[in-house]
Amino acid sequence: MEFLVWLENTGIAHAIRTIPWLYPAFETSHYIGLSLLVGGILLIDLRVLGMARALPLRGMIGLLPFVWAGFIINVVTGSLLFIYGATSFGTNGAFLLKMGFMVLAGLNALAFDVSVRRSGAQWVAADRPPALVKGFATASLVFWLCVVTTGRWMAYL
Repeated sequence: MEFLVWLENTGIAHAIRTIPWLYPAFETSHYIGLSLLVGGILLIDLRVLGMARALPLRGMIGLLPFVWAGFIINVVTGSLLFIYGATSFGTNGAFLLKMGFMVLAGLNALAFDVSVRRSGAQWVAADRPPALVKGFATASLVFWLCVVTTGRWMAYL
């Protein structure tokens, strides 16, 4: 708890609390990052699972850099938003669940990305994702739905 109190008393936290436009700017950036991240993931995962077959799988995989950009934006802005209210967020059950789901989703996304880089050329060209990759896509949809849901619950729990 001492560390959380220390975070809330840093210059960055003070600036976020006292500069009127800073918190809304970080929150807006967080939602933009979330849109890139979850929007891209939703498109990729649903396509990997066999939906919208008219769209080339190669084009969907091309969205991965945007997904990673959204993830990075959310880590940075989420950290700044956390610093603002570290003691309340750090003890919020919904926030702690969100972080757990984010870790799972991030590890799953990394495994998916590695799989695409290692053997993706064959299955992307054939438009036949292996069962393991479909499993990553299914887990991804579940994890990110949980991240978004618990993120919204933070304000109410």
